[in-house]
Order: sequence, then structure tokens, then C-alpha cells
Amino acid sequence: MIVSVFDLDGTLYTGHIVQGIALHHRVHRVKRLPLCVFMLAHMASWPLWRLGLVSEAAIRELWTRDMGWTVRGWTAQEAAAAFAWIAEHYVQPLVRPDVLARLRGHQAAGHRVIVVSGTFAPLLAKIGRQLGVKETVGTPLVLRAGRYSGACELPVCQGGGKVSRLEAHLRGTDDILWAQSYAYADSYTDLPLLERVGHPVAVYPDSQLAAHARAHGLEIMQSEPTAVSPLR
Repeated sequence: MIVSVFDLDGTLYTGHIVQGIALHHRVHRVKRLPLCVFMLAHMASWPLWRLGLVSEAAIRELWTRDMGWTVRGWTAQEAAAAFAWIAEHYVQPLVRPDVLARLRGHQAAGHRVIVVSGTFAPLLAKIGRQLGVKETVGTPLVLRAGRYSGACELPVCQGGGKVSRLEAHLRGTDDILWAQSYAYADSYTDLPLLERVGHPVAVYPDSQLAAHARAHGLEIMQSEPTAVSPLR
């Protein structure tokens, strides 16, 4: 079995899921205080990264770990309505046509297509359905007494956590052909995921990943082609 793994933010679409959550909360006038607290608490970390005092991977992990604050107190059913709105009204309009076409090519080839992202697992499942992808691996949220507590289950699905959560998802599947499998991602922090497969693809990569891709001969998807590149 060949696996084809796609990152979400910056890869399958051009946005960031935090912005989608923020848009939903503003439009529907819900949970704006928890959203503001989350944003203010975490925006302070970016100057530290710019100064080289904190790694981008650490910041991404922190943001993912605490993003559950924005849905704290909701039941799974209440959150599901918000997640469906975000998938339809925020993510879908920003999907990259060329990357989605590549995904469809893998599906047509009979590959096992999986979207892997730090996004909340239940939100990612909604996005997956919107994109026509059955399997998704995200960051699980913690439910207590039927409501989201604001916490998530560790490890978060970022960096090396993407690999460990993907492998846990695939546990019990003995015929994964990793050397023939594919991974698509845009960030240098996704290097552990890209290195897990034989066919890593840098999608609209950040500067670090672009440099790494050029140095190591990785495929780079950076502009919409007139025709979908054939799968290797």
C-alpha cells in the first residue's frame, strides 16, 4: 500500500486554521473573549522567534497545544456546527487547485490518501469530508463531562508529532510501502514528515524548506501548472 500524506495549512489551502476559527467567532459573535485571550497570549511569542530566542517548531507546538482554548466549554455537537462552517466558508474557498488536483491523482492511482495537520481532529475530519478525503490525522481535543476542556491530547500533531500520530493511525497496517509513498508540506518544521517517505514534495515552501529542497533534490510545487504533473 502506497500512502500519500498531505499537510493542510499552507499546503492544501492558502490560509491558517486559527484565522478560520477567528473568522467564525467574529461572524457568529461567539467565544470572542477566549479567542482574544488566546491571540494576545500567543502573539507575544513571535518576536522571540524573530530574535532567534525560540524556534519556530516550539512556537507552532505551543499554538497548537493551546488552540483548544477557542472552543472551551462547547459540547462536541456545538463545536461540530462551527467546524462545518469553517470547512465550508473558510477552508474550501482557499484550496489550492493544483495541490487538490495532485491529491485527486493519488486517489485515482489507488493510494491511501491522508490529511495530517495540527488542526483539531474533529475539525480536520470535517475539512477532510469537504475535500473528499476519508482519512485525517489531527490533534485530539480533551472532553470532560461532555464538553471540551480547552486542552488537547499530547503529542500535538506538529513536527515529529505528525510522524508519531500518523504511524499510530496506521498501526496494524503491515504493508505500507514507505519508500514508494508521498508527503506534501510547506514548512521546514514538517521535515520529519517529509523524510518519512520516499517521495517528499515541498509545496509553496517557506524559505528554509525551499533551500533544503533545492539542496537535496526534492520536488517543489510552487505555481499552478497547466497540467497536473504525472505521479512518479
